[in-house]
Amino acid sequence: MFFKRFTLAATLILMPLLFYGCAQGGLNFYSFEGTVKLEAEEAVGKNGVVSSVHPLASQVGIDVLKNGGNAIDAAIATGLALGVVDQANCGLGGGAFIVMLLADGTVHTIDGREMAPAGAHRDMYLRGGKADFELSQRGPLAVGVPGVPAAYLKALELGGTTSLANLIKPATAIARDGFVLDDAYVDRYRGAAKHLKDDPGSAEVYFHEDGSKLKVGELFKQPLLAETYEKFGTGGLDYFYKGEFAQKVDQFMRESDGLITVNDMANYKVVEREPIRGSYKGYEVYGMGPPSSGGIHLVQILNMIEASGALDGKTSWDEESLFLTSQFMDKAFKDRAEHLGDADYYPVPIERLISKSYAKSLVEEVRSVITVRPPDAHFTLAYEPGHTTNFAVVDHWGNAVAINHTVNLTYGAQVTVPGTGIVLNSEMDDFSAQPGVPNAFGLIGAEANAIEPGKRPLSSMSPTIVVKDGKPVMMLGGAGGPRIITAVLHTVLGVLDFDLSVGEALALPRFHHQYRPEALFVESNMPKDQRKAMKRKGYRVVVRNGLGTVRAIAWSEEHQAYVGAADPRTRNGVGAKAY
Repeated sequence: MFFKRFTLAATLILMPLLFYGCAQGGLNFYSFEGTVKLEAEEAVGKNGVVSSVHPLASQVGIDVLKNGGNAIDAAIATGLALGVVDQANCGLGGGAFIVMLLADGTVHTIDGREMAPAGAHRDMYLRGGKADFELSQRGPLAVGVPGVPAAYLKALELGGTTSLANLIKPATAIARDGFVLDDAYVDRYRGAAKHLKDDPGSAEVYFHEDGSKLKVGELFKQPLLAETYEKFGTGGLDYFYKGEFAQKVDQFMRESDGLITVNDMANYKVVEREPIRGSYKGYEVYGMGPPSSGGIHLVQILNMIEASGALDGKTSWDEESLFLTSQFMDKAFKDRAEHLGDADYYPVPIERLISKSYAKSLVEEVRSVITVRPPDAHFTLAYEPGHTTNFAVVDHWGNAVAINHTVNLTYGAQVTVPGTGIVLNSEMDDFSAQPGVPNAFGLIGAEANAIEPGKRPLSSMSPTIVVKDGKPVMMLGGAGGPRIITAVLHTVLGVLDFDLSVGEALALPRFHHQYRPEALFVESNMPKDQRKAMKRKGYRVVVRNGLGTVRAIAWSEEHQAYVGAADPRTRNGVGAKAY
């Protein structure tokens, strides 16, 4: 095992970031003034690789592999550790999507998305006829029934070899003994601290006894979370969904005017979905189906790129391919707004959306466009900078896992179940609180994503596995709201089309279009001539310091081994581990 750093010079200009609704925490990437280099440290391993947002969590996964566990075991151990060291983005109080490719070629996709409580209804966030996003983004009403614990246990049932009781021990130890807080953790914490302090359960965890804030360099211990992990490790799903934890959630909700009851907890169901299957230039692509939109739209955009020949024979973006792909993103996100939701509640036209014929028809429409229409000023350019996390694992047997998990906004609803250390999600904001009105990420939706009891909100999380000749060649996912889909797309194209290493692909400048607002978002390291070209095409070009973050693993012919890397926009690209 060895490490190598790949760099790409980038001029990052500190831009003012306007948030839709209330401000939430720090960014998923570092903001700099002046010229810096994006660097992704690559970890090369013959026996296994883990790539996550935090090196401590990745090391937990590697240790599992070294001790004889497989990729599924290592992934769950990694995820549990992230729930300790990365609570701003994930934890047992959130939801997850899991894509697994087993060594025998079997593909499983697990839906551990949160569910709306039985007391939820479509107009629950309307006040005076308008959506009140304070209610859907923060506090008890914002919380959906968590799905992470059920998803993790389902993954172990389908492909694991180690018990939950053993896999949770390293994360429990980190919670009990503490870990040193870094800049990335504290940056997110600072932005949420005011509201965390207002919540008694959170204040007990995230502040010192004298009320002072956590600081960089401190050893952060979480005894309540360690105790909860021990009980979950022993009691499993019964403890979480039917036992003591469920009862504490019920009590908290009753005392704070929330909706989730013990019955809602007991009625949670994890679902094994049919994988989204696509192909791109001889590769097979596996993703997550609804209520994830990521699998469908990644395949849809890849289909359009393939049908158009936009990248044929090219090793980098040029004006034509950049314009066409931006239009393809626009088309995909338009379909997302109009057709995507929980397929158990709405007939999502999956087969049509991922078909090659539909892609060809959309390419014909795009080919007729010379310049785009003027932007509609009705839609705000302000949106959340991005949350969520993802991780990927591969072992020497050929088992591969990609997991996206989240609590939605920074520290979720910014409430913690008293006495447990578990932050609860704000996933109800991912429903369409009001048709045509943007949520925290600037996304709009329609009837397909309206609130209903038991329904799962639409997500952009995009855990993805790419296969060639039966062998996994890429495992990845992302963070950053709707930018997850396009960040994953950029990474896939960087490796498959531009023939870059996974670290080099992660360092490439990104661009993003999501239908509404009618603007092309670009990273500040995109060449100025390309930005000017898109402006000439009629786009309103909006510069951002970062558009999503990705953790990925790819097969390297050069090394004859798997190579993992973490996005350089977070923790300077450190996070992947291998052996």
